[in-house]
Amino acid sequence: MGHKPTYNELSSLISELESKLHEQDKKIAELRLAKARYRSVINNAVDAVVMIDDRGIIRDWPEQAELLCGWSRNEIIGQPLFRLMPKGLHKKHQRHLREVISGNRGNIFGKRIEANVLYRGETEVPVELTVTMNQVGDKKELALFMHDITERKNAENHLKHLSLTDELTGLFNRRGFIALGEKQLQAACRNNWELFLLFADLDDLKIINDRHGHKAGDLALVETADILTKTFRRADLLGRVGGDEFVVMFTDRKSKRSEDTVLDRLEKNLNKNNRRKGRLFHLELSCGTIRYDHGSPCAIEELMHRADELMYEKKKEKKSLKKQQ
Repeated sequence: MGHKPTYNELSSLISELESKLHEQDKKIAELRLAKARYRSVINNAVDAVVMIDDRGIIRDWPEQAELLCGWSRNEIIGQPLFRLMPKGLHKKHQRHLREVISGNRGNIFGKRIEANVLYRGETEVPVELTVTMNQVGDKKELALFMHDITERKNAENHLKHLSLTDELTGLFNRRGFIALGEKQLQAACRNNWELFLLFADLDDLKIINDRHGHKAGDLALVETADILTKTFRRADLLGRVGGDEFVVMFTDRKSKRSEDTVLDRLEKNLNKNNRRKGRLFHLELSCGTIRYDHGSPCAIEELMHRADELMYEKKKEKKSLKKQQ
């Protein structure tokens, strides 16, 4: 027969087991505390920190991710990462995921990448994305740090808009007109479209300012911009390139538009505006229009310069006729 433990031996064994259980309970409590601390940090972080396994399956989804992408934990845990991505990028992201997991794209780790994620699979949200890779046991996991940059993008677009447009009239400023006009000129050359450039000067703006004040002068400029907008098509390019100078680039793809047709329509819209009751001033424009010569190509600045010279000649003729009257 084996040795029968004594009471003291049993007591000692029980005490040892109780001590081990106490230590185990203590470690479990510490692990629970660490998990709660981790969850609190992740949920309150500025970034949404999403954990992805080596198959591209979402394994952790904090509250910030819910706010950013609209999916709850129950809806998204266990779903593929590509559910968050615009559909046109699914294959690209699948290929990149395999390369990242294999270590072939290690240069992306820790870098800030601008991308778009989907809010509930529909609306695109711009984010700044950072990727890290961790070894968990014998497998790898990816951590995606996603920071919503919607406000920054809106601010950038607003600044870009301000840098290209005239604040008073909403038309393109000189910089915006030249930048976009160059592209329109290139398209006209590629497709052999007829292209025209109209340079218009608002007559007697100084007199309007002197007689009625600068608010009236600003109103005259805004009215001129509105008349030009009504006269030309939405596809045409309109700009205010100086204090009282406006420029329009328009194309004729079907040989149905001409300088005379456009100028007649502009004159009718001016007259209609001037016939309104209670006006302090009348608007008059001096215009120079030039057709782009595909056989003698030039830059848009040169085209503007030539149209400006034609406008100046028309203005001199108009002043000469007024003097004779």
